Amino acid sequence: MLEAFDGIWVLGGNVFILRRAMQYSGLDQLLAEKTAASTSFVYSGYSAGACVLGPTLEGIHLVDSPEQSAEGYDSKVIWEGLNLLPYSIAQHFRSDHPESLQIDHVVKYFEEHAMPYRTVRDGDAIVVRL
Repeated sequence: MLEAFDGIWVLGGNVFILRRAMQYSGLDQLLAEKTAASTSFVYSGYSAGACVLGPTLEGIHLVDSPEQSAEGYDSKVIWEGLNLLPYSIAQHFRSDHPESLQIDHVVKYFEEHAMPYRTVRDGDAIVVRL
C-alpha cells in the first residue's frame, strides 16, 4: 500500500512502541528497501518519529519507557533503530516541550557513551539525501 506514496509523516509518542509497530507492520523493511533502491521517497518524522531513524534507541530510554507496551504487542524491547541515519537524534533539545529538560540527560548519555548524535530543537529539521 505504501508503495503508492512518495512519502510518509511519522508522529511521536513512545519510541519503543513506535519501533515495535514498525517491525510488526513491516514498515521497517519497506523503508530499508526504499533506501537501498534509492527511490524517491520522503520520510518525515516528529519526536519519536525522528528518534527511531538512528542506529539505536539507547539513551532515549531516559525519556521513554522501554517497558511500556500496547495491547497485542510483545513485551520484548527492540533497542535497534532503523539505522537510516548514522547517529541518534536528541529531539526537543532546549525547546518549549515537556520533555526538553530530560533531553539534556539524553545528550549527556550520548556523550558519556561516545555515541554519535544530533540535537534537534522543535521547529528545526534535518534534511538528508540518501
